[in-house]
Amino acid sequence: MHRKTALLAFVAYALVALPAAAQKQTLRMAYWAGPSHHMVQTQEAWAKTVLEASDGNLVIEVDKAPLAKPDGQYDIVKNGVRDLAWHVPGYTAGRFDLFQASELPFLCPSSTVCSTALWKWYNKHGLVAKEFTDATLVTAFTTGPFSIHLTKPARTLDEIRALKIRVAGASVPVAKALNWSVAVLPATDAYETLQRGVVDGTVFPWEAVNSFRLNELVKFHLEIPGGLLSSAFMIVGNTKAIDKLTPANKAALMKASGEAGSALFGKYWDAADEKGRADAKQRNHTIDTIAPAELDKWRPLLQATTDEWLKKANAKGVDGQKLLDDLRQMIKAATN
Repeated sequence: MHRKTALLAFVAYALVALPAAAQKQTLRMAYWAGPSHHMVQTQEAWAKTVLEASDGNLVIEVDKAPLAKPDGQYDIVKNGVRDLAWHVPGYTAGRFDLFQASELPFLCPSSTVCSTALWKWYNKHGLVAKEFTDATLVTAFTTGPFSIHLTKPARTLDEIRALKIRVAGASVPVAKALNWSVAVLPATDAYETLQRGVVDGTVFPWEAVNSFRLNELVKFHLEIPGGLLSSAFMIVGNTKAIDKLTPANKAALMKASGEAGSALFGKYWDAADEKGRADAKQRNHTIDTIAPAELDKWRPLLQATTDEWLKKANAKGVDGQKLLDDLRQMIKAATN
């Protein structure tokens, strides 16, 4: 009888305890940008690193069609409709003010540099606990620098003010500071509004010119050294879904995410930027760099966006200037 009891106990252990260490699990990930966007391939590449880190046990299953608009991505994760999502914090104003420090003008020379700097900086100063109370930050990354892409030539502030520019998220305060005439619309509406002549241009990193097929419509591009801004992004996870992972699968997810995920997304984003710019050159588009004297007119106006960020940061109980100085130093160190 004793031997039989011992055998039953061993079987129970084999059926319950052992599979938990190597259990196959799936996380469902939302998606919104459309099939032509480079994030289709980028998310697949990241999901592959998660699969490899878990020895094939953790699968990230990305949706083929959007369940929500860009500004709804965080909520479908928070509410458990999906386990993961690529979220644009600029579309949920006021929720992630500290995270959005990397979006300030002239700050980010490339996605590779700023993505890893953002992750390190945000965690170094313990800011995750301040802003992530109802979801889990999985990884962080940024776009490359934003340029201005137009259907008509414009190289000066006065010329751009005579046009209507599509903006959204992080580009809204920049446009406000520069006193542009704008239409606030999500990225997914850019093509249609340009095609219909509702707007004359948009602000985007170079990758979007390809990803949203805008190279068919915009033929004039104005680059700003360091970027007019960049956009900060995050992969967020439903906390309950992540906590349900086995310890091994959870460790694999975080191994492939965090700083490693930031580096991967940054590398892919810069490659997409290079592809977008090369495509514009191949199409014989006009690519100008803003004249230094002209840029000097923009700088004092855009200081308002930095001042506003400092005000929001200080209101959250941190030393905004100290934080921003450290982020700038980390970006500078990574650039050199």
